[in-house]
Amino acid sequence: MPPLPSIAQLAAIALVLAPSLASAAIFPKDTLVKMIDPKGFKRAMKTNQTSMVAFVAPWCGHCQRMAPEYSKAAIGLHPLIPVYAVDCDADANKRLCAEQGVKGFPTVKLFPRGNQLGSMTYESGERTASAFFYWASRRVPNSPTKLYEIKDIAPWVEKTSTKHRALLLTKDTKIPLLWKVLSNKYKDQLELGTHRDREGKSSEVLGLEGGGKGAKVLIYPAGSTKFVRYEGLTKFDSLSKFFDSVLDGSADLSALNEPASAEEYVPDAKEPEPEPEIKEVKTETEAETKASETPAPQISQVVADDGSEQVILDHPKDEVQKPASTGGQCAPAKDGPGAEAQVECDPPAVTTSERPVDEL
Repeated sequence: MPPLPSIAQLAAIALVLAPSLASAAIFPKDTLVKMIDPKGFKRAMKTNQTSMVAFVAPWCGHCQRMAPEYSKAAIGLHPLIPVYAVDCDADANKRLCAEQGVKGFPTVKLFPRGNQLGSMTYESGERTASAFFYWASRRVPNSPTKLYEIKDIAPWVEKTSTKHRALLLTKDTKIPLLWKVLSNKYKDQLELGTHRDREGKSSEVLGLEGGGKGAKVLIYPAGSTKFVRYEGLTKFDSLSKFFDSVLDGSADLSALNEPASAEEYVPDAKEPEPEPEIKEVKTETEAETKASETPAPQISQVVADDGSEQVILDHPKDEVQKPASTGGQCAPAKDGPGAEAQVECDPPAVTTSERPVDEL
């Protein structure tokens, strides 16, 4: 029988294993935060997606306290904005962390469009789920063209006739995050526009039914001023698949709509079902504003009657402040590339959205 290891040997083994064990435990077991190494980081940066990356150390108390909030933000952003984390205490990741200018933990960075645009660093002292959610979701670049009036649609269609175009008719005041993410993903490939059709009158002018609760997606093939209505699921994966089919030119648009309209939503067993619903506060206050100025809304997780988990963003009415107006728009963020898109400056109101963040 081999001799038992000494206490000193056991202590040495524990020190070697401690970082990996702590790294595995820093985020909740069912987290949507994906741990990546240099190879994973490189793959993530090759995409056209906006992504958020936390550079952490397992022994860091601030990182441990941030992890649950960061994980909640990942639930709210899934699957539109991937959320990653890098363990800077691991030898294999130390060079990557140094290259990214990490000087303290945690360091959270946003990459608006992979490696095509410079990154920006989260500098607010408020590490809450809602602050992370708003900070990331409001910095998706290449925003769709907003067509305010029905008369603006025809000139836009003609002006962009060299490309395939996708027009969203929505009842929402704000551009849905899903549509912003798609516009960023298909930059230089598709032209995306959006028009608010609050009462359905614009739909009627275009020859469509005026009623209905859902949004409408119209596809204008390149070189044409006539549209084909998309009949499939208005979710990120379904729309991405449809847009890819439009771009590859392998089939007629009318034929493409047949499988799209027959598509049924099949949940992925590996992902939360249903995808979290966001009851979002419609205020244009920047998320990174310090709590002493404008406290960010708090995220809480609740379990619905059907057993599904939801994310709720609660913002007390007396904390909602109207941003300073600059000619009808709020000033854009000034903390790096990807922040050039301006946000509307509408009167603040607390409203709710009853659909998942990745559905129109």
